[in-house]
Amino acid sequence: MSTTLRFFTMLTMLLVSLTSTLQAHGHTVITRMSDRQNVSLPYLAASAGDSDVILIGEVHDNKDHHDMQLDLIRSLSANDVQLAIGLEMIQADNQQQLDEWIAGKMSEKTMQAVFARNWSLDWHMYREIFIFARDNHIPMVALNVPIDIVRKVSRQGFASLTPEERRDLPEGTSCDLRNPQVAFLRKSFLRHAKDGKMFNYFCEAQTVRNSGMAINMARYVQKHPGTKVVVLTGIWHAVKYAIPDQLERNGSKLSYQVILPETPELNSGNTTTNEVDYMVEL
Repeated sequence: MSTTLRFFTMLTMLLVSLTSTLQAHGHTVITRMSDRQNVSLPYLAASAGDSDVILIGEVHDNKDHHDMQLDLIRSLSANDVQLAIGLEMIQADNQQQLDEWIAGKMSEKTMQAVFARNWSLDWHMYREIFIFARDNHIPMVALNVPIDIVRKVSRQGFASLTPEERRDLPEGTSCDLRNPQVAFLRKSFLRHAKDGKMFNYFCEAQTVRNSGMAINMARYVQKHPGTKVVVLTGIWHAVKYAIPDQLERNGSKLSYQVILPETPELNSGNTTTNEVDYMVEL
């Protein structure tokens, strides 16, 4: 079989897989934000596969969002793409545990315990993604900044970090997120805390997480050239003025696309390409 024929055969398999899996979960309306046009599932798959980094946002406790993420991972894997899965849910200092899981050296019970130490939500929300990655030998990348650093910044500010704690972070981090996210964070913060004077520290902590995940992602691709990283993270980290913006600020030339499920806060009616490339109505 010629190289060209093999390519088109694999592409057809990818598109059929994506169509069947996504339609099974009811993912029916995909909006391309550049022109507000609905596009087909095959178009979305081909477009996502052209980028170095594919950020797929989620509301953490929404199972449909995780089903969508897994569907796209399956489809990219079926096309024999050199793939890795980046995780907000796991702190960077737990990378060895993820490596052991993918190598089949860790039981699910142990992995579930590791997950619980890193993330407060139910393991079963993410279980199928972890199982698929292990069974198909897809590397998983721990992206998040260690929680002790995030907590310290949220309580005392970025300036309180020691040189050692700043080692894997940009030289300076401030509450410099673009206005749309700052407004949302302020609203969310004040809903849970009456003391508004701590907001800047809270915002700095979010910036630290965004910049830290961007740095860890870029370092992984630098060490594994040609790998496409599917990043699973909350919607407000996936939007372009969060992790992608930090990628650019840190000098990364990686191409990326942002795919988000529609929510009341961010949807095809109130966002632009400043935030997202594709919206998926579930």
